[in-house]
Amino acid sequence: MSEQFGCLLLLAAAGFVQAAFALPIKYFRSWRWEQMWIAQAVTSNLLFPLLWAWLLPARFWSLAATVPASHWLAFYGLGLLWGIGGAAYGLTLTRLGLSFAYSFVFGTTTLTGALLPLLLKLVDAPGRPQLFAVGLCLCLAAIVAVSVLRRGGPDESSMPMPIGCPSYGWAVLLALAAGIISASYGLAFSIGFPDIGRLMQAGISAVSAPLVVALPVYLGSATVGIALGVICAIRSRTLRLLVSAHPARNWSLALAMGICGTGGVFLYSVGGSATGHAAPNVSFGIFMTLFVVAGNAMGWFTGELRGRSPAVGSGLAISIGGLVWAAWLLNLR
Repeated sequence: MSEQFGCLLLLAAAGFVQAAFALPIKYFRSWRWEQMWIAQAVTSNLLFPLLWAWLLPARFWSLAATVPASHWLAFYGLGLLWGIGGAAYGLTLTRLGLSFAYSFVFGTTTLTGALLPLLLKLVDAPGRPQLFAVGLCLCLAAIVAVSVLRRGGPDESSMPMPIGCPSYGWAVLLALAAGIISASYGLAFSIGFPDIGRLMQAGISAVSAPLVVALPVYLGSATVGIALGVICAIRSRTLRLLVSAHPARNWSLALAMGICGTGGVFLYSVGGSATGHAAPNVSFGIFMTLFVVAGNAMGWFTGELRGRSPAVGSGLAISIGGLVWAAWLLNLR
């Protein structure tokens, strides 16, 4: 039971660290969306994952070489999808605001990521299907409540966007697509869990083994993020801003985003594979549910919820409490 609780704490920490990824966005100066997205892709999807890989023992690489090339290609392909979902999320984040984007986008990701591996028969049925169903229903109800209470978003984007400022309705549709596609990250871990298990049985630690999935996923996401950002920057003729507009400040913020992005996934990888871990889809559901909780908490601290009526504030508090309860129910097995 203590091992199970330890994994839950790791997943909770992963959700909170990952949620902090978006906090620096408000503090970039003289950058458009495309510069921010290039910089975060370089740091969170390329620099820090490669550093993680460089620190791994040689035995990891000798065992990782036995993983079929088709698996590496599949993980890379899912990383490309994850990169597309991340870019769509980044656009909705600037238009809809921190709290709403977290609630709506990653609430959709939570449900998709928990159910899709079951439908594809990549994981075993939950040991307590009734509690699993109750947890998902509670998660869905709480997410809908948070999304409704947070509806409207800011009047303008927090920084210039390559597609202009879409209407609220179009931004919500983009957020829905982002949530569904972003579940590809959890799907990659569901598919690759046997590979991770084989490495751990051969003596590779839970800190190192998940990189056999995470590294190709990261590289796929970096491919999309950097390419899309560069294309948008060339079209807007702003590529030079990467080095000419407050470079020390902006790249420091990008490094902070990279630390949070990679750190959150690192904690999730360990919490989802260490002794006492839940099934991959359940771990992903817990991680994303607590991600939504953390995103709303940060939205409160950054002032996005300022001016809401006491009734709305109470509704948000109850809904967030429901998300925490949902995460606990998903963890029971």
